[in-house]
Amino acid sequence: MSRSRSFFSDIQPFTTIGAFLLINTVLLFLARLALLYFLFPEIADKGEIAQALYIGLKFDARIAVFMTLPLAFCLLWPSLERAVSGPEPRSGWSPVRTILLSVTGLMTAGVMLVYIFDFGFFFYLHQRIDMGAGVFLEDPSESVRMVWQSYPVVLILLAFIAVIYAYVKNLAALLSIHEPCPIRPKGIFADGVSRKWRALVTLCTLVMLFIVGYGQVSSNLFPLRWSNAYFSANSNVTLLALNPVQNLYDTRNFGKAVPPSEASTREAWPRMAEYLRVAEGAEPLSYLRHVPGKAMEKRPNIVVIIMESLCWERTSLAPSMPETLGKDIDPTPFLKELAGRSLYFPNFYAPTRTTARAVFTTISGIPDVNHTGGTTSRNPKLVDQSTVLNEFSGYEKYYMIGGNANWANIRGMLQHNTSGLNLLEESSWESPNIDVWGISDIALFREAIDVLSKGEKPFISVIQTASFHRPYTIPEDNEGFVVPEVPSAEALAWYGYENVEEFRSLKLSDHALRRFFAKASQQSWFNDTVFVIFGDHGLTHASHNITPAVRACKLQSWHVPLLIYAPGGQVAAGVNESFHCQPDVLPTMASLAGLDYFNNTLGRDMLAPDAGKDDAVFISVSDDTRYLLKDGYAYAIRPAGDALYRLDERTADGKMHDLSKEEPERAQAMRRQAMDFYYTSQWLLHNNGKTRVREARNALEAREKGGN
Repeated sequence: MSRSRSFFSDIQPFTTIGAFLLINTVLLFLARLALLYFLFPEIADKGEIAQALYIGLKFDARIAVFMTLPLAFCLLWPSLERAVSGPEPRSGWSPVRTILLSVTGLMTAGVMLVYIFDFGFFFYLHQRIDMGAGVFLEDPSESVRMVWQSYPVVLILLAFIAVIYAYVKNLAALLSIHEPCPIRPKGIFADGVSRKWRALVTLCTLVMLFIVGYGQVSSNLFPLRWSNAYFSANSNVTLLALNPVQNLYDTRNFGKAVPPSEASTREAWPRMAEYLRVAEGAEPLSYLRHVPGKAMEKRPNIVVIIMESLCWERTSLAPSMPETLGKDIDPTPFLKELAGRSLYFPNFYAPTRTTARAVFTTISGIPDVNHTGGTTSRNPKLVDQSTVLNEFSGYEKYYMIGGNANWANIRGMLQHNTSGLNLLEESSWESPNIDVWGISDIALFREAIDVLSKGEKPFISVIQTASFHRPYTIPEDNEGFVVPEVPSAEALAWYGYENVEEFRSLKLSDHALRRFFAKASQQSWFNDTVFVIFGDHGLTHASHNITPAVRACKLQSWHVPLLIYAPGGQVAAGVNESFHCQPDVLPTMASLAGLDYFNNTLGRDMLAPDAGKDDAVFISVSDDTRYLLKDGYAYAIRPAGDALYRLDERTADGKMHDLSKEEPERAQAMRRQAMDFYYTSQWLLHNNGKTRVREARNALEAREKGGN
């Protein structure tokens, strides 16, 4: 470094770039404070404002980084830095400087226009601007007239021009006072900095821009995402935390999703209303049901365990390998043992695949049929969903995951829709991460018990595991897990394992489950707790222990076991052959806990006396492929042609037998019901907001007060 220059001069252009980034961030944050002025009276929990502003500040800084990039590009390149810096020469500004000012001015104008329209959206619709705004362009003349008549357009336009002009002039002034730090030639003592020092400054500047733009630092390297803004169930707090430019980007895929068909949903409504037990006389397209509570001496705790990839065909619950093929490998001995002490549902399914869809479906109670537009948990436009989990009034609510809750943006879906939810993720645990999925299942279960043992209220906790997933890590802290021997190729094929590592990983998951219950059984709350264990989804690789129909439809991809284990006797052990799926889990637990709750989902109480009367499972594979399972049959709707199969039929040649022509009435009825489920799921994804349940609850309380 030079001794004749100040430190801030020697670290140029870091100083100028950092100052410009800070100025942009402050300007964007001032717009956020202006929004707070209007939102403040409507935010009930003022304690959430600080966190909303903090998250919003990080989004503002990210946008400021993008606004700073043209300047950074020029100043970090020494020859361009000299061309754009210093007072105006007699020959006039260089073309590079003119281009820099023009590009930055245009970028700023674009950002400012977004903010102007965003404030207009806020005052008109009480929401932040998103890609759904394109609907106003369908009739541009009417939209223009509305804007002209509603807002002082001329005044706004003049202010816009004045602000952009002042912004560019100030950037020009900043460039005029910027003095490039000279780089002295190697081996010559002169004023300036060495090439190595300049390279270090450049690297530090780029790292600074990257970190600020990335938004957060986490062990699993998840960046700041829109779901961070949805940490509160209060929609006004969320509005405060969002950034309009970021929100436009995050909602870009909303239009790609297949929109719901109101006509088809309305036609299906009477049949779906009967299936869901909607009260007679309800308005069409209303799916809201009220389940009255029941008096209980002590309400049970609920622990819901979502096991990663717990495919039924991979477990010891599936038919064991015949002795003629060799020694059976008994993949999940504890799960099989636990099933003998539980109410076991062998015909339980995930309606959709991938973990993100499974979590969304379980919590929201609606199959995530949004295939073209990506998983619904990743869509800010569909984040507002009512959930039965929010109906557990008087309960401590937990969601525990070993990794980062920014994965698939589930943070927003969970926290925005569940008041008082304790979301525990990687930063909440003492155990170290073992791979990209966070801490091991063994560590997660162990620390979960510690958390649950500290509470005083009854609790409901969802524990999401992840170890049975590539890279199939076996942790050193494994509480006595013995790595099994390499099984025969026949045994792996029988259960559908693709390799030995996959088999050993599921063995480890079974061991983790055993260790969890061994420790939980020693807690004072154990006998007061009902445990629900099921898989998030199945696996696609076919096994040899399945029937031709299962293989033809690849149902192993969605077939997962479900166990309801109640050591205190709240639910009798046994086997329930009815067809059920993930949306049924939370309504069943709410009814079991005796809660007074509202349900606007497709889930039903699996323990209701009439649950087995018309039980069915709907599976959504893609936008054009779906299945319905009912009465031992599977109906497949596929582009190549529909088909009807018996699930348990085994043919001599091992091929499936299409029964649609032999049983046309059954085929027609099952096809219609599959489409009913599909249209209703589509509709509810867009019409399941929390407001419905809140208004119904308020109306019920008003009637009860009036009756008294």
